[in-house]
Amino acid sequence: MAHKVQHCTKSAMFFIQMNNKKSVLEYKKLPNNVFDFWHTEVPPEHRGHGVAAELVKHGFQYCKDNQYKVLPSCSYVAKYAREMATPEEKKLVVDSA
Repeated sequence: MAHKVQHCTKSAMFFIQMNNKKSVLEYKKLPNNVFDFWHTEVPPEHRGHGVAAELVKHGFQYCKDNQYKVLPSCSYVAKYAREMATPEEKKLVVDSA
């Protein structure tokens, strides 16, 4: 199910607003054009429906489009990078900043 992913640079997050609940992918912008994706959170009633994967995919696309690398310090983002990322997305991943 496709949701509208929004990006708030001031709060350093990508998010999906669903009713009164927000699913988030938070990041820190590091030196050397690296985005540290450090936290994902999806409300319990929306878990297991691909919402986190949708957020992370959007985050990876943003990084690709803007020449950033991705540091997957969030355990979910690391799992996505290992198991679900496309070969193109995997090229964005770095071990450390």
